Amino acid sequence: MSVSLPEHWPNAVRRACLEAGRAILAVRADAAGLGVERKGDGSPVSRADRAASLILRERLAALSPSLPVVCEEGSQDPGSASRFWVVDPLDGTREFVRGSDVFTVNVALLEGGRPVFGVIHAPVGGQCWWGGAGLGAWRDELRIHVAAPAAVPLRIIASPAERAATARGFLARLLLRFPDAELTHLPGALKFCRVAEGLADAYPRVTPSSAWDIAAGQALVEAAGGVVLSEDGGALCYRMTPGWPVSGFVAFGEAPPEW
Repeated sequence: MSVSLPEHWPNAVRRACLEAGRAILAVRADAAGLGVERKGDGSPVSRADRAASLILRERLAALSPSLPVVCEEGSQDPGSASRFWVVDPLDGTREFVRGSDVFTVNVALLEGGRPVFGVIHAPVGGQCWWGGAGLGAWRDELRIHVAAPAAVPLRIIASPAERAATARGFLARLLLRFPDAELTHLPGALKFCRVAEGLADAYPRVTPSSAWDIAAGQALVEAAGGVVLSEDGGALCYRMTPGWPVSGFVAFGEAPPEW
């Protein structure tokens, strides 16, 4: 599978993410404060989320006014479009508010319910991981690839919130099948980057998430030679429902034959 993108789009989207990242860091440095409020679901949203959202929506609309932008902090309805952007302007707002450096800007292009291009940008450190169908996967200008089929021990990376979920879903099955697995925890979308770079073999998630949290990372892992599976073991796809929920998935590098 390959994706048909105008040649300048990948770099343009990366520049937009870098600009959004600078805006996030500017808010953090501003003595006026983060301006944190609570959304209807109790999750935090800050001035940084809104500033980054505005930049990304404007830059993506400028690339192609006909493509809707589905954004966590904006419109979440693409209408009848089968091709559209999915954006998380600040993935890891809780970490950001706590003063952690582990947060990202995520942008993905969906086509027919599948992510075909994605960018994950870490404002602290400045790296951009990006890739898509037929484009390969990259960290900035360095080509990256998932690790070869995992030897024991399997390297599993999970969200800190998954510590209480080890008895359920993909994570439980992995730990049962690979009892000597090395399990580490890291917040946010950077787990996809670790898998895509070959620094981890599997990223399972049981706790709920949304398409804007996942789609860019899925595009990256798949472009790097990996696979992202839904709870039922099929390819992970996205459907328009309120909040764009994703109930569970696992991202593999090259899945071990035992799986």
